[in-house]
Amino acid sequence: MRNTRKRSSLLVVYLLLPMLLLAQVNVSEKLQLSKTASSTENALYFIDFWATWCGPCVYAAEYLGVLQKQYPDQFYVVSLSEENPEVIKRYLKKRSTELAVFIDYNGETFKKYAITSLPHGVLLNAKGKVLWKGSVADFKAKDLQWFLKQNSEKIALDKFFKVLKDSNDISADLNYVPKKDFEFKELKEETFQSLEVDDSFEYINIKGRLQDILAYGLKVHSSQIDVVTNSNALYQVYIKKNTAVYKDQISAIVSAFNLEMTRQKVMGDVLTFNIKEPTFWDTNQINWGKNAPHYLIDDEQLQGDNVSLKEVMYQLGILLNRPVVCLSDINVHTLHDWQIHYKFFALMQPELIDLYGIQVERNSIPHDKYIFSNKKTP
Repeated sequence: MRNTRKRSSLLVVYLLLPMLLLAQVNVSEKLQLSKTASSTENALYFIDFWATWCGPCVYAAEYLGVLQKQYPDQFYVVSLSEENPEVIKRYLKKRSTELAVFIDYNGETFKKYAITSLPHGVLLNAKGKVLWKGSVADFKAKDLQWFLKQNSEKIALDKFFKVLKDSNDISADLNYVPKKDFEFKELKEETFQSLEVDDSFEYINIKGRLQDILAYGLKVHSSQIDVVTNSNALYQVYIKKNTAVYKDQISAIVSAFNLEMTRQKVMGDVLTFNIKEPTFWDTNQINWGKNAPHYLIDDEQLQGDNVSLKEVMYQLGILLNRPVVCLSDINVHTLHDWQIHYKFFALMQPELIDLYGIQVERNSIPHDKYIFSNKKTP
């Protein structure tokens, strides 16, 4: 009889183990606990995905802070970032919050919930089940009330968010302050799915493959870059703002990597911008603040605060995975505010005409391709 009970107990443990593991969100550090939540055992946990470069995330956090004060018991909000903790600490000194602030472990929670735009939120119950996810602004108090009625089981904060040592902890490296206006180094033990750009501080910090860094410097799609050297490895680049190298980033990158650039025309699928009578917005339509980022990109829209047409074309190229080419002879470097729907071409096309006088078409035309090779020694 005892052996039977023992086997039954083990069976229960095995059955519950996936559920217990599911209820854990791994974090590498808890920088700050909530200053307004009153309980460490809660039925619902809301993960607020954010970043220091995301201006609208500030407003999302303020909104969630109000909800947290209204529901201090059974409901706990955690602002989760995948940035380095030293970056977050410096940011919080300038812009404090009463919400809990944790660091994602190796970015695994961002990956698990396929977070591609910010701000974004996920509501979980004590078992780790996703009850709600989407734009933070769409999460209403009435939704929270309903979920609280449906979920009474609680779990402790420390059991739900488990602290693990981050295997990619490079905080000491992120404390490094460049000594020159332009510096770079090769990253041999890191991997990146896409280019990472942080312009929150005095320097722009760029991480990625040389091909993507060159595309960023030229503000063109990465398919327009051909690196015919052995140098298309991963790099970290620092560019000091408001300097000569900042104004001419591509020249600085080409010189630092000892490259030479040639240009040729290739045939391919692109989006074309034809602008006869521009009706661009001025820079007073959107104002996210002095230290806020210039872009907000979600699943459907691109918004820009004080950015040029050239930069908007670059961002759209990344989102739509094809080059964007301007056929008109206009100044693409003056600053404007933008709000563009990009998800559905049938909506983007009339919107660009109505708001900005931009006629956009899908075309297959000759367009620029940039070839980078090792500079020949004289």
